[in-house]
Amino acid sequence: MADKKITALTDLGSGNVASVDLLHVIDDPSGTPINKKISVASFMANIPTAVTINPGASSNVTINSDATDSDFIVSNDDEEAFRVDGANREVVINEASGQTDLRAETNSYSTALLVDASADQVQINATPVFGLTQSLSGAGAVDVVSAITEVVTTGTNALTIAAGVEGQLKFIVMKTDGGVGTLTPASFTGGTTIAFQDVGDSVLLLFTNSSWFCIANQGCTIA
Repeated sequence: MADKKITALTDLGSGNVASVDLLHVIDDPSGTPINKKISVASFMANIPTAVTINPGASSNVTINSDATDSDFIVSNDDEEAFRVDGANREVVINEASGQTDLRAETNSYSTALLVDASADQVQINATPVFGLTQSLSGAGAVDVVSAITEVVTTGTNALTIAAGVEGQLKFIVMKTDGGVGTLTPASFTGGTTIAFQDVGDSVLLLFTNSSWFCIANQGCTIA
């Protein structure tokens, strides 16, 4: 074949590139330049720099528009973090991993939306929305992480709860009556203690203005 400029070669055309097709590479251009080749598959699997996609103001970036069996997968160092599953028509975050979290930030909150994988929780503005139920047996701290705490008393037990975050709701219920459980919040408006005496005694607390407020009470004694 006669020598040709690259610009004079036949255009392969959009959508006709195969993984075995070859690209021309000038290796070591700032040292000892030499002509080499690389397959499209090897090039796409080992891009050695950050990739910026900038389609312009009126264009779109489209992934998997009509290939129903193709997936778009993002992984961190150890596991799959995000996947668009074409065949099953689903978007999956953090499949089969207890470590990768999903977090969205705003100006005021670093965790405006948080899916905490290891704690099995969803939080909005650092406030638990759904989460594990804490089972508290005997004396100790009612946590400010779980949405619900079930109290199992083993005698006359002293309970505590630390300050929450603005707007947080906390539901506490006596599950097993082994004696009176007396809760002393770090800050409590409308009283000092909440006593759980019978199975089913429960309160719904709201944390606002740096204090817990009781907004619903079923059977508990507030003093």
